Amino acid sequence: MKAFTQSWTDTFSSVYSEEPLAKLSWFNASPGLELIKRVIDGTLKPGQRLIDLGSGPGVDAVFLSVQGLDVTGVDLSADAVVRARRWAELAGASADFIQGDVLDVPLPDHSADVVTDSFVFHNMRDEAREPYADEVHRLLKPGGLFLLNSFSDHMVEGTGPRRITSEEILGTFRSDRFECVGLYVYRNVPTRTKPDQLHWFGEFRAR
Repeated sequence: MKAFTQSWTDTFSSVYSEEPLAKLSWFNASPGLELIKRVIDGTLKPGQRLIDLGSGPGVDAVFLSVQGLDVTGVDLSADAVVRARRWAELAGASADFIQGDVLDVPLPDHSADVVTDSFVFHNMRDEAREPYADEVHRLLKPGGLFLLNSFSDHMVEGTGPRRITSEEILGTFRSDRFECVGLYVYRNVPTRTKPDQLHWFGEFRAR
């Protein structure tokens, strides 16, 4: 099963090799605001093993690696992996990056204290959601933390992927596999095409 539509896969197979990062609508050169907060409050701490799914050019992964976490980024795009490795080298960070499918991550079972998803889930085909939740659960240690950033249905209409409802999130990361610690909407950094960036942030514990 493929996680994304072919058109979306084709886009990401070339965009990281052809476009300057600053021209990508989703790139703002900053790690996620809610991830920064989790470092400040001690939820994310040095020594934790973290897997960043759909790591793109590595902004979140490199930031978290600099904070002392043991980070592996996974992305379908080989060009994104190349750019992420360059970013890590520039920062002197030890983050590792591998090319891989988020539905079949080439890493062992129960190998992560934390799994993060920054704006991957809302791009997925409906039929890929359940297998994705299974893969997140497989990667996490019992009691491990899954942190989800996603487009919300509170955003204004505009370009980009579809908006996701809380029901869709909770229906995918079900209570028999995950405990929902929190799910809320927050305002993210605006872009030229989306001045009102209202996103979901979810925290789930693997049962």
